[in-house]
Amino acid sequence: MAKKQPPKDMSIGKFDILATYAYAEALLDGVDEDEAKQRGMVAAVMGAKAKLGRTGGSPTDDHKARKEAAEKKKKTTITAESFDRQVADKMGVFFGKTFLPAMKRLVKAGLSYDEVKKLVKIPTTWGAKITGEQFEERTADYFGRAKKGPTPRSKE
Repeated sequence: MAKKQPPKDMSIGKFDILATYAYAEALLDGVDEDEAKQRGMVAAVMGAKAKLGRTGGSPTDDHKARKEAAEKKKKTTITAESFDRQVADKMGVFFGKTFLPAMKRLVKAGLSYDEVKKLVKIPTTWGAKITGEQFEERTADYFGRAKKGPTPRSKE
C-alpha cells in the first residue's frame, strides 16, 4: 500500500531526481516500463551527470555496458523492482501523482538533469535533500513561467 506522506515530510535527494529523470526520459523515448526503470537505476547508481543522452554506438549496447558497471559497483542485480523499492515506493502516492509527471514535463521541456537540479535548487553537498513541498513549489514556479507551445521533445 502506498504511503500517504504529506509533501512537506517527503525527502527527495539527487539519487531520486537522477533515477526519475532517466526513467522519464526513457519512457518518453518509447522504452518499455521495466527497461526504463532499470535505466533510471543505472543512471543513478553510476552518478551519470548530464550525459544521459546517447553518445554514439548502439543505445542498447551502451545501456548494457552501463548496467553491468552499475551492478558491479552496487554488487547486486538492477531490476525494475529496484527502482520501485528505492525510489517510487519511498515516495508513495507523491511519486505517481506529482513527482513523475513533473519530471516528464521537465524532460519534455528539454531540460538536462543538471538544469533540473538547479531548477529545484537541491544543494550540491553530498546527501542533500529537499522536501516534496519545495519540489512542488519550484517546479510549479518554472511551469508558470514556461512558454506555451511545442517543446523540443514533442512529436508535433
